[in-house]
Amino acid sequence: MSTDQPEKNHNLARAEKRVSRKLSSVWLVPIVAVAIGIWMAYDTVSSRGQMITIEIDSAEGIEAGKTLVKAQDVAVGRVEQVRLSEDFEHAVVEVRMYQDTDRMLNSETQFWVVKPRVGRQGISGLTTLLSGAYIQLQPGHANDREASFVALDSPPVTPADMDGLRLRLTASDATMLGVGDPVLYRGYSVGRVEAAEFDHEERTMEYQIFVQAPYNSLVTSSVRFWMSSGAQLDLDSQGVRVEIGSLESLIGGGVTFGAFEPNESEDAVAEATEFQLFANEEEAKQARYTAVLRYVVLLEDSVRGLNKGSPVEYKGVRVGTVEEVPYRGQVGNSSSLLDLKIPVLIRFEPERISDGVSDAQLLRWQVELSQMFQMGLRASLRAGNLLTGALFVDLNFYPDETYQVASLDTEYPVFPSVTNSFTQLDQKLTALLDSLNSIKLDEFIDTATETLVYSERTLEAIANASEQLNSLLAEQDVRELPGALVRALDELERTFAGYSVDAPAYNELTLSIERLNSILRDLEPVGETLRDTPSALFFDTRIPKDPPLRREP
Repeated sequence: MSTDQPEKNHNLARAEKRVSRKLSSVWLVPIVAVAIGIWMAYDTVSSRGQMITIEIDSAEGIEAGKTLVKAQDVAVGRVEQVRLSEDFEHAVVEVRMYQDTDRMLNSETQFWVVKPRVGRQGISGLTTLLSGAYIQLQPGHANDREASFVALDSPPVTPADMDGLRLRLTASDATMLGVGDPVLYRGYSVGRVEAAEFDHEERTMEYQIFVQAPYNSLVTSSVRFWMSSGAQLDLDSQGVRVEIGSLESLIGGGVTFGAFEPNESEDAVAEATEFQLFANEEEAKQARYTAVLRYVVLLEDSVRGLNKGSPVEYKGVRVGTVEEVPYRGQVGNSSSLLDLKIPVLIRFEPERISDGVSDAQLLRWQVELSQMFQMGLRASLRAGNLLTGALFVDLNFYPDETYQVASLDTEYPVFPSVTNSFTQLDQKLTALLDSLNSIKLDEFIDTATETLVYSERTLEAIANASEQLNSLLAEQDVRELPGALVRALDELERTFAGYSVDAPAYNELTLSIERLNSILRDLEPVGETLRDTPSALFFDTRIPKDPPLRREP
C-alpha cells in the first residue's frame, strides 16, 4: 500500500496547467458577416457607374431615387438628386449611371424627359401616365467623354444615328413651317424639319431639314425646295387649279422638293448644303430662268387682274413673266392723271425657248427684239380667264402701228404697247350698261304689274268657264247626246242607202228627170218666140218666111 501511494503522488506532481490558443467557433459567424458586408460594399462601389449632371428647364415629374434613365427602354442610371442651379434659371439633375455605361457618354449624347406630349407628330409618352416620367438617353458616337449635359426641350425629330442628309434652307417670307413638319418628294414623306430659327438681323427664316436614306440621293444641285400648304387653290389666267396634298401636310404644312429638269449625271449634294426655300411651286420654277431681259411696258388699259407672276406669251407660247405691277422704278412725267400710263415691269426669258443661253446669246436677243419693235412687235393685255378676270401680257406683231421710242427715267428699256380689243369691248359693254341704266324701270314694272293683274283675271275667267263646262258635261242629257248623234247618223246612212244606183227610188228619180228634160226641150221654141216678140203671148204672130236660097255662081 505504501509503495503505490508515493507513485501516485509523483504523477500528480508532474501535471501542468496549459492555456488553449485555438479560435472558438463562436466567432465564425460575425467574421463571415463582416466579410460579406465588406464584399458587398466593395461590389457596390465597384459596380457603380459615373456620376453625371443634366441641366433641364423644368424638373416636373423628376424624383430623386425613383426616376430612371433609360436607353432603348433599358435602365442605365437613376436620379440621385434634383436641385436648382446657382442662377435659379434651370434645374440640375444628378444621375448615377450604372456600370459599363461610360462609353455612351460623350459630346454627341442627348438627353430629354419623356412625358405625355401632343404635337404635330401625334401623341407620345402615354405610358408615363402610369409609370411616371423618365429621362431618355440617346447614345453618341464621339470618342471623347462628358459628364455634364443639357437636356433637349423636346425629343429629337430624327435619331442622331439615322442615315441621311441634313440641309439648310433659307426663306424671306416662308413662316408656316414648324419643327417636325414633313419633307415631301412627289407627295411621299422622305424626311422632317429638325430646327427653325429666325435671323432678326437678316430678317430671314433658317430651317434645318433631314432627308433620310436612301432618298438623300434625290437631292442634287438642280432640285428646288418650296412650301407645301397641303391644299392650294389658284385662280389665274390658266384657269382654276386645285392641289391637295397628304393629310399631314394639310394640317401642318411641309416642304416639297423636286427637279424640274432632272439630270441623271448629277451627284448628291454634301452635308449642310444651303438651298433657298420658295413660297410656292411656281416661284421655284421661275428660279430656273436666270438669263432674262427686263422691259417696262406702258399700258393705257386697266391693269386690274394683272398680277405679279402673270405670264407673258407670244402666240400662246409663254416667253416671259410679269415681275412688278405697277413698276415703281420710274418717275411719272404726265401732267394729267387722265394721260397717265401704267408702267409694268416684265422680263423676257429666252431659256423658255432654248436651253443654255449664254451672255452673248442674251445680247443677241436684245438686238433682235429692238429690230422686232420696228417691225411692229407690241405688247397688249389679254383676258386669260373670264371667270376670274385674270389678265396676261400678249406679244404680237401690228405692222400698221407706228414705232415711237418713249423716254423714261428708268434703268430698263421700254417695250412698245398697243390698246387691245379687250378695252374696246369693255367700252362697248360700258355703253350697253349705260343704255340699260337709262331705261325707266318704274314704268316697265308698272306695265308688267298691270299685265299680271289682267292675266290673273283672265285665268280666273278660264277657270270659271272650265268649272261650268265640267258641270255641263256632268248632266245626264249631255251624256246621252253622243248616243243620239250616233243614232241620227245611222238613220241618215240608211236614208242615203235608199238612193243608191241599184235602189228603185233612184231609178224613178232618173226617169222623172229625163221627162222634165224632154218637156224643157219642147218649150224652148216658145221661150225664144216670147223673147223675140213678147206680144205673141196675147196676139197672133206672123211667122217670117224663110229667106231665099242664094245660088252660087
